[in-house]
Amino acid sequence: MKQPFRFKHRARLLIILVLAIFSGMRLSAQCEPDTVNCKDTENPGEFCPLILPKAGLDALYDEVVTIIAPGTYEFFNNELTIFYIEIDSVKNLPPGIDYFPNADIFYPDTAYCIQLTGTPTQTGVFALSIFITATVDFGGPLEAQVVDDSSVVITVVEALGIDPPRDSEFRVFQNVPNPFSFRTSLSYYTPNQERIELSIYNILGILVHQESEIAAPGKHNFSFDGSDLQAGTYLYRVETNEDYFTGKFMKSR
Repeated sequence: MKQPFRFKHRARLLIILVLAIFSGMRLSAQCEPDTVNCKDTENPGEFCPLILPKAGLDALYDEVVTIIAPGTYEFFNNELTIFYIEIDSVKNLPPGIDYFPNADIFYPDTAYCIQLTGTPTQTGVFALSIFITATVDFGGPLEAQVVDDSSVVITVVEALGIDPPRDSEFRVFQNVPNPFSFRTSLSYYTPNQERIELSIYNILGILVHQESEIAAPGKHNFSFDGSDLQAGTYLYRVETNEDYFTGKFMKSR
């Protein structure tokens, strides 16, 4: 599993330009960064989430990526202070989807967001390449262009969801994202109105979480906050009065 964007370890230097010059600012969006689930726990820098919800072919897509701007950048074993960063471009977006940052300039240790919206016209798995210019302190302002080439992924499928009239069985889907750092979503489909229970166990079989809900026929999901769990493998069981499904997920940190 690829790790979150890190200026120290993931960024590669493309070109160094002297003096910070503002040009071609992109129209800002009105998205809101997720400061609850996205935290910079391994400074410098963070992207959340890395695996975005799936997009449906020819269906409107509208999701938000939260970015916590880093405070340092490593250049030839020298750790330079970052004044600010700018999003230059986002490549390998699914055709039909465009990006809109909520600010032109991202300052260190502050949460920002990029809105990804549009109607995708091609299926596939798209690992985004996010090109960033970091203006650093190198005895004066200096621009360094870096790229994160595989952190954030969008998958476009033929159709989303389930057609209830065609599905008469209880089903549970793999949680997304997996592995996860703070929160993950576990979806299920039930053909009947019934009580659905989620139980989560550690690798020793000890119950660490349990919740239930009364669900109407259709697709639903449990949004599980695992921020208090230790990193490792966990088992889950989703059950009704007559059926159940078991699986496992990974807590990354």
